[in-house]
Amino acid sequence: MTNIEETVHIIPLGHEIDRAIKPFEKIKADRVYLLTNWNDINSDDEMSKKQHYYYEKVRKSLVAKGIDVQPMVKVDLFDLLDVMKNVSKIIVKEKKQNNRIFVNMSAAGRLTSVAATLAGMAHDTNVYYVHSDDYPSKEILRQKHGLSICREGKTEKLSNFQIVMPDPIGLRILLFLCNENKRKKMKEILDFLKSENVMGFEELFDEVEKSRMRTLQSNQLMKLDKTILSKLEKQGFVNRKKEGTRVYVSITESGRYTAHISGQLD
Repeated sequence: MTNIEETVHIIPLGHEIDRAIKPFEKIKADRVYLLTNWNDINSDDEMSKKQHYYYEKVRKSLVAKGIDVQPMVKVDLFDLLDVMKNVSKIIVKEKKQNNRIFVNMSAAGRLTSVAATLAGMAHDTNVYYVHSDDYPSKEILRQKHGLSICREGKTEKLSNFQIVMPDPIGLRILLFLCNENKRKKMKEILDFLKSENVMGFEELFDEVEKSRMRTLQSNQLMKLDKTILSKLEKQGFVNRKKEGTRVYVSITESGRYTAHISGQLD
C-alpha cells in the first residue's frame, strides 16, 4: 500500500506569530513542527515566559485551522549546530515517508534563520521566507502579531544552492569523529568501519592468519587513506596529522557542521 503524500512544515519559532501562521491562510499543511525552547514557565525567567506565550499563540492558531501540531521540538535557538541538527533530523524522518517538506526560515532570529536555511537546502527541501508589512510599535501589537506584522502573508520560496555532502562511508566517519569529539588513530577508524560492517573492513588485518596479514593491512590502510580520508580532507571535513609512526585524524569545523546537517547525528 502506497502512503499518501502529506505536506509538512518545519518552523523554528522565536518571538513571532504572524510569520508562523499567516501562510496557512492560503496554503495547506497536514503537519507542523514547532522548534523552540523555554525553561520552567513558572520561573522568573522572562525570556522563557515570552517564548512560551508565542509558542502557545501559534500552536493554538494552527490547531484551530485543523493542522496537526507535533509535540514541541526543544532546541537552543541561539546554537547554530543544534538548530541544524534538529531541523535536519525531522527532514530525514519525513522524507523517508515520501512527504513534501517546507521550512519556514523567517519566524525566528537571524542565526536560527541561517541554520534552518542551510538544513533545508542541504536536503533539497522547500525553504521559504514570509514577508512582513510592518513592525509593531506597541507591546499590545507585539502580543497580537509578534515582532512582525504580516497582513498579506506573502511568502517567497528561496532558490536552493547545492551543498556538497560526503559519500555514505565518509559521512559515517564524520558522525563517528563528531560523536567522539576527539582525534582518532587510523586503527580506531578501522575498528569503527568494522563495527559498521563496511565492505572491505568486515575483518581486519590483525585478526587474520599471518599469511594474509601483510596484504590485507596494505589494502585496508590504502583504501582508508587514499580513497576515504583523502576525499574527506580535500572537501575540508577532516585534518590528518602524522606524529612519529602514527597518523591522527580530527574533524574540522566544516566537518562538524556537515555532521549536524546530515540529520543522522544523535
